[in-house]
Amino acid sequence: MSNLLFGHDEAVAEWVAAQPFGQKFHAPYTTIGVISNERLTGGFVFTSYTGPSVNLSLAGRGVLAPTIWACVLDYVFVQMKCVRLECHTSKANKMVRRCLPHLGFKFEGTARRLYGDNDGYSFSLTIDDLPAFRKRWRI
Repeated sequence: MSNLLFGHDEAVAEWVAAQPFGQKFHAPYTTIGVISNERLTGGFVFTSYTGPSVNLSLAGRGVLAPTIWACVLDYVFVQMKCVRLECHTSKANKMVRRCLPHLGFKFEGTARRLYGDNDGYSFSLTIDDLPAFRKRWRI
């Protein structure tokens, strides 16, 4: 069983950044951590908030659980009042590239040299995608 961790933005951001394909985050950002067996095992970092949109970085175990996503979506689309959730990943990160479409994110294109020498892939989930997302994941 996993629990969510709020209010520990720096610790969660540092943990996510330390994972493979991670990158350092610069304030301002907010986070949601995933705790299992009293240890941080996953995390979500929200950056580049513009009002209608926010960027998401995620890593670790537990981040694909439907109950966790119900909270993440509530945070983004209800509390933050965004209409768009963006996620970028390195072209080399095959696991995230496979998982995002499975979750319902739409592939938008390639961001050349987004990670220095490496290209990135851009995905999004909009408020219009939520009914299908919730139905598919029963949340």
